[in-house]
Amino acid sequence: MTSGNSKNALSKREEPHLKSSHDKKNKVLIVGIGNMGSSLARGLLKSELSKFMNLQLFDHKPEALEAFSKIQHIELLTTLTPAVAARASVIILCTKPQDLATVAGLIGGKIDHKALVISILAAITTSDIAEGFRFKGAIVRAMPNIAATISEAATALCKNKVCDDNHAALAHRIFTSVGSASWTKESLMDAVTGLSGSGPAYIYMVIEALTDGGVKMGLPRPLAMELATQTVLGSAMLVQSSGLHPAILRDQVTTPGGTTISAIHELEERGLRAMLISAVETATEKSKSLR
Repeated sequence: MTSGNSKNALSKREEPHLKSSHDKKNKVLIVGIGNMGSSLARGLLKSELSKFMNLQLFDHKPEALEAFSKIQHIELLTTLTPAVAARASVIILCTKPQDLATVAGLIGGKIDHKALVISILAAITTSDIAEGFRFKGAIVRAMPNIAATISEAATALCKNKVCDDNHAALAHRIFTSVGSASWTKESLMDAVTGLSGSGPAYIYMVIEALTDGGVKMGLPRPLAMELATQTVLGSAMLVQSSGLHPAILRDQVTTPGGTTISAIHELEERGLRAMLISAVETATEKSKSLR
């Protein structure tokens, strides 16, 4: 997997896809404004890409669009028509997988052949998108996670053979607006779902368990929660900023005969490592079974 955390991945050479925010051909359409769709919209509005696009948001539920109702230079849609799809330079599919057929029925065969179609739907392949939407152009499949809501998502991307370097750079730029983004092979996207897609739930359980441990030992719950949360956050940031293997960092806080080695022995004996590995495996297999 090649990494890409740079916020400046889209160079001037690659910007012609979104040259002017006043060009009707340069519209970015987000279909489905749930947690992820709304997070992508907010990320794009804060990014440099906002200078080169007109953002359109579609959701059949008007209440899903209310949070964006006072933002200028944004178009809110409760009806999705072939004409809307035909004018879009980028279409980002953020619906539930079970709603994809309905969306394809509305705009399938009507998307501009030069457009970029991006899907964040779990277990839906680029081939599924091409077939369902009768689209022979560039398609990128992305798997961000819920941390996109605070612009700290971990996203993996893959692309179809039609997707050129400019399309790929644009897709990368879109997802680095809400966190980090890395490219991988489509065959590994189920594993991505099992690791980073579902991963926040595993970490929430770790934070909850650490908090309960602190409460059991007499700490007030608010303090235990604050300490547990900051410990997880700080530890992750240290791995990221240092570039060191987690085992090396673990050894740095594990003194001979100390409290940490005793706790690590307990965690190993009770199978924490095996349980987390199995969780990723189980979620990966479940993702594969959804097709």
